[in-house]
Amino acid sequence: MSSAFRLSALTFALLLVPGCGYRRLDREPHQAAWAHRGDTIRLARFRNLTPKLGLEDRFTKALESRVVAASPWKLVGPGEPSRWVLQGTLEKYESRPLGLTLGNGIEQKSAGTATRVEVKVVASVELLDGQTGAVVLSRRGLTFSNQYRVDQNFASFDNRELQVLDSLADDFAESFLTQLLEGTD
Repeated sequence: MSSAFRLSALTFALLLVPGCGYRRLDREPHQAAWAHRGDTIRLARFRNLTPKLGLEDRFTKALESRVVAASPWKLVGPGEPSRWVLQGTLEKYESRPLGLTLGNGIEQKSAGTATRVEVKVVASVELLDGQTGAVVLSRRGLTFSNQYRVDQNFASFDNRELQVLDSLADDFAESFLTQLLEGTD
């Protein structure tokens, strides 16, 4: 037999052999052990260790909305027994100016005002086994930030900040729930 014939026979044989077992893990669906359809989950109200009052309500509500809309679980009310319990702590709230306008020019001592503000929230979340109380998954130091432009109309300042906080809470809920359902560590 010629070497060219052997080479083409070997190539043909390799084409007939089923896949070598190589597969891309990032293309396979991966579901966490705790993400079973129909299981119940209870959301404990977030603990707020920050000076920003009401922040825990926004984050709890955002996570509740995401669980109802995009999870396999059935959400149960506070105090009801459940297979899983999700609890969180808001550890840090920070608001800082990023841009300043110079003073009005009339008074040299005028410091100016902020033109943009960055809001940052740091949270930790745990998924507990509702039957044993054991921590199944823990995420510490989840950090979310957003910026907003400050109008010189001071009446709109608080409204804009509240919109940013709602946006941060929703981003947090979506990101955390995705990690939770995919079982990523």
